[in-house]
Amino acid sequence: MLTGRGRHVPGSGVSPEHPAGPLPVHRAAGPHHGDRKPMWTNAVELSEPSVAEGIPEAGPSREIYADQDSDQQDKDEIILLLGKEISRLSDFELESKYKDVVIANLQSQVANLSQRLSEKTSPRQKERGTSQNFQVLDEDIDAKQREIESLKSQISALQKGYNQVLCQTLSERNSEITSLKHEGENLRKDNAVTSGMVSSLQKEVSTRDEQIQQLTQEVNQLKSENKEKEHQLEALSSRCYMLKEELRKEDSQKEHQEAQGKELKLCKIQIQDMEKEMRKLREELKKSSTEQNMISKTLREKSKVEEKLQEDSRRKLLQLQEMGNRENLIKVNLERAVGQLEHFRTQIIKATYGQVKPFLDRSITDQQLIEKITQVTEDSINFQQKKWTLQKETQLHSSKREEITENIEKLKTSLDNCQACMKMSCCSKDLKKEVDVLQSLQVSPPVSGLQEAALDILRLALSWLEDTERLLGDVGIQLSSSDAGLSLYLEYLLIHYKKITNQTQELQIKIHSSQEAQQSFMQEKLQEHLAEKEKLNEDRLQQEEKLRDRIKQLLEEKEDLEESIAREKNRAKEALEEEQKRVQELENRLTRQKKVWEESIAQEKHRGKEALEDEQKRVQELESRLTCQKEVLESSVAYEKRKAREAIEAEKRKVQDLENHLTQQKEISESSIAYEKHKAKEAIEKEKKKVQDLENRITKQKEEIDLKVQREDVLNNKLNDALAMIEETQKTKVAESLKAESLTVKLNETLAELETARTKMIMMEERLQHTVKALRDEQEAQKHEFETEVVEYKEQIRQHSQTIVSLEERLQTVTARHRKIEGEIATLKDSDPAQEEVMQREPPAVPPTETSVKDEVGDTLIGDLLAAQKEILSQQEVIMRLRKNLTEAHNRMSDLRGELSEKQKLELERNVALVQQQSNELKALKEKMGQLTGLVEKKDRELEVLKEALRASQEKHRVQLHKEKDQKPKNMTQMCDISVQMEPVHTDIFSSSQEESFSDLGAKCKGSRHEEVIQRQKKALSELRARIKELEKASSANHKDHPNESFLDLKAVRMETNVQKTSDAKPDGPAFSRIKIRAPQNGPVNSAVPDIKSGKMDVVEALDLSEKLYMDMSKTLGSLMNIKDMSGHISMKYLSPKERERVNQLRQRDLDLVFDKITQLKSRLERKEELLRGYEKDIEQLRQSKVSVQTYQSQVAKLEDNIYKEAEEKALLKEALQRMELQLYQEKRFNRAVRQQKVGARKATQKMDQERETPKGETSSKSSQSLLFSKPGSRN
Repeated sequence: MLTGRGRHVPGSGVSPEHPAGPLPVHRAAGPHHGDRKPMWTNAVELSEPSVAEGIPEAGPSREIYADQDSDQQDKDEIILLLGKEISRLSDFELESKYKDVVIANLQSQVANLSQRLSEKTSPRQKERGTSQNFQVLDEDIDAKQREIESLKSQISALQKGYNQVLCQTLSERNSEITSLKHEGENLRKDNAVTSGMVSSLQKEVSTRDEQIQQLTQEVNQLKSENKEKEHQLEALSSRCYMLKEELRKEDSQKEHQEAQGKELKLCKIQIQDMEKEMRKLREELKKSSTEQNMISKTLREKSKVEEKLQEDSRRKLLQLQEMGNRENLIKVNLERAVGQLEHFRTQIIKATYGQVKPFLDRSITDQQLIEKITQVTEDSINFQQKKWTLQKETQLHSSKREEITENIEKLKTSLDNCQACMKMSCCSKDLKKEVDVLQSLQVSPPVSGLQEAALDILRLALSWLEDTERLLGDVGIQLSSSDAGLSLYLEYLLIHYKKITNQTQELQIKIHSSQEAQQSFMQEKLQEHLAEKEKLNEDRLQQEEKLRDRIKQLLEEKEDLEESIAREKNRAKEALEEEQKRVQELENRLTRQKKVWEESIAQEKHRGKEALEDEQKRVQELESRLTCQKEVLESSVAYEKRKAREAIEAEKRKVQDLENHLTQQKEISESSIAYEKHKAKEAIEKEKKKVQDLENRITKQKEEIDLKVQREDVLNNKLNDALAMIEETQKTKVAESLKAESLTVKLNETLAELETARTKMIMMEERLQHTVKALRDEQEAQKHEFETEVVEYKEQIRQHSQTIVSLEERLQTVTARHRKIEGEIATLKDSDPAQEEVMQREPPAVPPTETSVKDEVGDTLIGDLLAAQKEILSQQEVIMRLRKNLTEAHNRMSDLRGELSEKQKLELERNVALVQQQSNELKALKEKMGQLTGLVEKKDRELEVLKEALRASQEKHRVQLHKEKDQKPKNMTQMCDISVQMEPVHTDIFSSSQEESFSDLGAKCKGSRHEEVIQRQKKALSELRARIKELEKASSANHKDHPNESFLDLKAVRMETNVQKTSDAKPDGPAFSRIKIRAPQNGPVNSAVPDIKSGKMDVVEALDLSEKLYMDMSKTLGSLMNIKDMSGHISMKYLSPKERERVNQLRQRDLDLVFDKITQLKSRLERKEELLRGYEKDIEQLRQSKVSVQTYQSQVAKLEDNIYKEAEEKALLKEALQRMELQLYQEKRFNRAVRQQKVGARKATQKMDQERETPKGETSSKSSQSLLFSKPGSRN
């Protein structure tokens, strides 16, 4: 008996010499899920031995034909496999085309998303830029206000000694200057912000374009790879086509069988290589699909929250499209299945009627088959009539036979009772009673052997019933009194096995671990099979020896039957040779099956699902074996009854031959029953263990099991309906089973796709981790760069500190010198009062020279002191500013260290650019301030000239003696005023130049300007030293004629040197280049007139400039803020005071409008920030909804798994039903073939008897008939 893999199982109730009918053999599927390749054993091979026994002349030719037919079947199977592979390749081509379409759609989606990104990011970036710009504006306004306050403090220090008029003018100008500054700063900041925004947008656009180009290149590469793989698939399909053509050619060449076998082996090897290549190609296709999905997912991740929602909807659409494609593929597979069924039908016809076909070219119809069957029945009826006539003749010849017939009739009645009991649903007790009755019969010795054989058979059946009842009791099935009979027991066992199979489906995970144990179990089975085969050989040898002994005894007893015995010997030898051939064929089959098993085991290692299917097949095979054994027993009992009826008319020798065959059957059936019992017990124990494991797991998973139980109930109801429908219409069931198999295949494919999707998700997570790592690496690189910048900035600070230290040292030297000069001045002042008293006593006509010289020296010393003090103050201010810059730099350093991880390079670059622009703007503003201070100084000089003219007009009325005394203090005041007017400008310019130099140092990170500052300070010190030396020379020199002239020359020279200093310090000042200081001698009014005119012109120019600046600033603000009601665009140059007040009010209103506009912009920014916060909240909600979607997807996957399991259950049940039906059909055919063989054998024996017409011939023919009848019985 053959197992599900085509393997012979020892002790299956049927002898290996005569297999009991073809059983379905399923080979392991290929690399694909759920693809089953059905192989059917050849019915011709099974019918072959019976034909050979009945008609010895037709044996060899039919054996050749059977071998050819088997080769044809192998070739047909190979062609089927190649056709399936070609269909799979076509499926892959469809999938690749579908993926190309999906890639094109994704590219179009990426283009649309990039456009939307560019459209959406531009307003958001503008809003962010405006918010940042306003923050920067606020910070800059605060900084400028501080600078303005410092400038105001300086201006207030300058204006302490002036009149109220100067204070009013300066305050008005300060207000104008502040307004102009604010307007200029706002304009420059807006320009800087817009330039930064434009640069950032351009950079982002360039980066997006580069990314899109890279993605398009990757997509093109993937397309090229897909095309190459398509070419490879085409090449493979061409190879498969070539192989098909070769196989067809080989079909035409049937004469060279050995060459064909070799070529078939080579083809199988090539097919295996092709399968390996197909697997590689599938893996490459999976990789390419994973890469394509990775690219698509990376593109989707770059889009924002709104695009993610759109992607979800698109995924659903894609899933719908995939379902439609799957439905189309299912339809295609159904059509293929229909073609395979037709081909399968043709193969079954060839296998069953291949040897009986009269014409190979013509197709056998149902009518022809029916006519043939009617002919066989008519022949059998004629044969039976002839047989009865012969029996009547034989009854007259012997009297002894009457006694035998009486005994046989008793046996027959008892056997009929046993048969009736067996047919009825009986229990073991009833059958035991019948066996006891049969055993109590007293029969003569020749019939006693037959009685013992029948008793052995019935005892076997009784032991089987008892064992089945025990098994049912062990399993836990309680039997009622009405429930009796082997069929009911087997049905109970089948129901129990179905329950167990339903439970085993939940143990799919554990069964994978039990594969290794199964392999070892299969090896043990093979060893047992070999041992049993050796035992069978030994039994055959013993039987041959017994036959020889019996033949010798027959020769001694009856010499008349020597010829018939010789014939029977020859026939026995031929039968033995045929049995040896069959044994060899079985060995070959076993070797082939071993190879098949090894291949299947290697494939089962890679696939856990096929192992589950094998387990289910084994359970079904057990069921089929039980049913087969039941039917075999029934058929064997019926056949034995027929033999008993025929044996009543036969001789003692026939009875002895029957005893030998019965003993053989007894041994074989005992071994098969013991093996099946052992196997069933092992299976039940395994199932019990699995049930216990299931019960342990059921406690943990009650909720899931409840749902599954409900589904199983629904499925059981459906399956019961389906079973009823199967009994009514078998053809529709076959189609439905094929559809279910195709659906299972598709479900397997969907599961594979889900697994690939999971792998893609895992790859995506890995990609995300890589991107996060790359971002971290970039952040670390940015940190390193910022640290280098911090180190450079520290070096700048160190250089600044060095310059500050050097300046402090110089300050100390200057202060020391200043103290020395003050000491000298104090000594001079102590000597001055005594000299003044002497001068008062002397007449006023002759002015004293010594006092005038001392006064001049004191004046010069006072001027030098003032200059030194101002230089010291300016240097102190510079030092204070540098210290402030240092503290600000330290604060910035700390802020940078805290914010480096949060901000990016782009923001830093923008800030650096803004700082540079602001520094340039500060420089320009300082230059403008210098020009304005020059204008103010011009006006101050004009006022002083007017004052001097007034004093000169008042002093004209005084005495001429007091003119010289009055002129000296005037000169002193002029010198002091000029020094006060000149030196502050110098210090301011010097400080501004120093500030500019230090700001340049901070920007350029270089200390090259330190040397210029040091050189300037050295020059100033050398000039001070030269002045002190000249003073010492003047005090030590003798008083000569014209001392006033020499003193005035010295004074003029020194004043010119001071003017040159100021002009060297700031050459751009227009007022200092024009001033030339001379001592006024005679006409101060004449020199003051042109100075007054030039001062008025400068004031007018300054007013025009301020008006122009205000008008430009107001226009630009109105255009930027979209304010159309700016009514203050009127110049105040030629207006009356009332009109000026009105224009001032209008300008104030314009300022209010601008302020309102700015507040509106701030409120808008706040609203936009609130909107952004709302968007962020929506994003968080979307992320949470993503988690819920993932859980929903996992639930969907679980439901798909459950559906797949249910479909597999349906398919397995349908397969079991189909196998049962096929087995019944084949057994019917087999019985018909046996009857035909019997009819042919009887006709042959009748012809031989008629030719010879001797009693010896008749007895020999009857003995040959007994041998022929015994051999097909052993087959059943």
